[in-house]
Amino acid sequence: MFRNFVNGLMAGAALLGSVTVASAQDKVSVAAISGYFAQGFGISIVNGLNKAKDEFGIDLKLVDTGNRALDYEEQFANLAKDGQYDLIFVMGWELVDALQKASAAYPNQRFIFIDGVLDSPNLIYASFAEEQGSFIAGATAALIEAKGSDFEKVGDGKAIGFVGGRDIPVIRNFLGGYEQGAKAAAPDIKVNSVFAGTFDDPAKGSELAMALYGQGNDIVYNVAGPTGEGVMQASAAADKYSIGVDIDMCGTAPGNVLGSMLKRGDIAVYTLVKDEVEGRKITPGTRTFDLASGGVEFKVCDDIAPNIPDDVTAKVEELKKGVLDGSIQVTKAK
Repeated sequence: MFRNFVNGLMAGAALLGSVTVASAQDKVSVAAISGYFAQGFGISIVNGLNKAKDEFGIDLKLVDTGNRALDYEEQFANLAKDGQYDLIFVMGWELVDALQKASAAYPNQRFIFIDGVLDSPNLIYASFAEEQGSFIAGATAALIEAKGSDFEKVGDGKAIGFVGGRDIPVIRNFLGGYEQGAKAAAPDIKVNSVFAGTFDDPAKGSELAMALYGQGNDIVYNVAGPTGEGVMQASAAADKYSIGVDIDMCGTAPGNVLGSMLKRGDIAVYTLVKDEVEGRKITPGTRTFDLASGGVEFKVCDDIAPNIPDDVTAKVEELKKGVLDGSIQVTKAK
């Protein structure tokens, strides 16, 4: 009887050991690679991944590519070659070539490209309806511009501006939504747009914004990454308004930032990891995070909100409701 008891304990221990091993094997492992984790949208992504790590206990590795373009392919290979990561998140258009080569070389590795859709059918895409959030930004800006000099720091130029980084599809989506929102809210307001050709030149962003302000554009939307830091600085220098992007930028130039179009990278990556952890395996295709899901939103700065006229707020809410219920279709750039 004692021998049977000992054998039972040993069998139980073996069973526990097998459960422990299985649990370890089932643990979701995630990597993320980008050169922008310390800036804007990249910070939001890191926040979402860290939240997933804290709540679900995932293994997480962050890889900062730096500016070493010659090493991109090697860095992707180092992540993918052993198959140790369930999901590899990728952010940054400069990484597209290396990503596509890695996807072809390691077809069983699941890569998630954040903030865009490519031609590769084996990839997973976390896309955002930035045109919807920009629609609300454009509507708000146009309605305030239509008030003219009745609204502090606004003149009678009847125009709003846009500074983009590189002229690429995702930035065109921001611009298209901004223009559609402005037209829906105040058809007589013009939208003037320029592109810096780079995401890494704040001085260029400031120069372009100052030119737009000088041409009578009282509100300028920054969709230019670090280049856009110059746009925010210019709004303070000109004592006009800017609109931030991706994250809450109200604190960059208090009193001169109208609001920010938030693109919630944190919600996107957290949601995808949560699905994976809970057994809803992420497969190739596009997941879009929109106004309804909270993936994008327009936040008016707290110091500006009390100054927004009630009729502007009411019209913006009416337009937002139309986007949410589908009666207003905001289209992406073609």
